[in-house]
Amino acid sequence: MNTNHKLLIARINDLFSLCDKHCEMKCSDFLDGGELAVIEDEFQIPYGYNTLFFGGYENAERKVLCVFPEWQESEESEVPISVIRFDVPKFRKLTHRDYLGTLMSLGIDRSKTGDILTDDDGTYVFVMSDIAEYVARNVNKIANAGVNTKIVDMADFIPPKPKTTEKMCVCASLRLDAVVAATLNISRGNTEKLISSGYVKLNHREVLDRSKQVGEGDLLSIRNYGRFILKDIGNNTRKGRLHITVEKFV
Repeated sequence: MNTNHKLLIARINDLFSLCDKHCEMKCSDFLDGGELAVIEDEFQIPYGYNTLFFGGYENAERKVLCVFPEWQESEESEVPISVIRFDVPKFRKLTHRDYLGTLMSLGIDRSKTGDILTDDDGTYVFVMSDIAEYVARNVNKIANAGVNTKIVDMADFIPPKPKTTEKMCVCASLRLDAVVAATLNISRGNTEKLISSGYVKLNHREVLDRSKQVGEGDLLSIRNYGRFILKDIGNNTRKGRLHITVEKFV
């Protein structure tokens, strides 16, 4: 376990200790996919607590860990998360980086913000509830574009559908190097360089073993190329190769 992992595990242990000491729910800030993977792989949830990982909606990538006393049910409504809506002029196309940069300029740490979801008219940003009013009052421009800002009732929130493109391709096998090569349409040699350099993550975990098997529904994050989901594994070709369908987040 490396130093960053040890520090993360120590913080999570503190949540359980505080919950036990005060007999009340305690929550982390937002955890990214890599941190959630570390907790899943390297942390054993203690007996005698109820826990909940929640990011504001189903399939959220960044999530808060809430620890409840054994007698208290783990309810999503108890999680201190708010969602803020930014409406922008239709002629302006703002990026994920634009929104995040504006929040960082207010002195807000990334751990206080969750997923950033865009649609055709603007963006939803999840934040810890203790900073929601501050953000809503202080953000009226993003990248020099005027925005209308409001806190949305979580009960009324409907997540926009992720923007993806779909690609069908053929690969030799479900080995990581074969799937990456087919997805990016690059040589196996270049694929091996990406993997050995630590540029490829599988379900938020860095993988250096090029023979690692990839399964349906797995998430591939490839530095400089983007994020992809192996959506479907089809039939074999006559030569024994595999038809696969990959979705790329755009």
